Amino acid sequence: MKFLVLVTCLMTAVATVVDATEAVELRTQLVAEVRETGGTAERPTFRMVPATKLAQGQVIYYTVRITNPTPVFANKVQVSQLIPANTTYLVGSAAGPGADVEFSIDGGQTFARPEDLKLSDGVTRAPPARYTHIRWRLRNPLAPGATALARFRATFN
Repeated sequence: MKFLVLVTCLMTAVATVVDATEAVELRTQLVAEVRETGGTAERPTFRMVPATKLAQGQVIYYTVRITNPTPVFANKVQVSQLIPANTTYLVGSAAGPGADVEFSIDGGQTFARPEDLKLSDGVTRAPPARYTHIRWRLRNPLAPGATALARFRATFN
């Protein structure tokens, strides 16, 4: 069964700059794509296309574009992204060059590495289906005019 999904290009990514000498306002954009297969059985081809129609269980490839439109370097950049509704994060898929990645299971209030995310019993590790947000902390300053890319995959429920 196919579902129509309206993907808003500017979504709920939140970018913050911590400890900057000047306030730096970053721009974020969330792009959702799916992999389309074409060609022949002998020579298959693949391409990424906007995620406009999804089937249950289909993998969505998300890219968060983090842009510094200002004339100054952005230091200690943190970007958090809500995992879209009706999707489940795919383990090990969050990445960003030069970024530390953490997750939240409480609506973005607190973040930790997957091995440190515990359910309310304090013992059981939180499964990826409980993740609500992903946060990337850039290890290096983001130069004026530069764009950093953060990525993750999720399955459409």
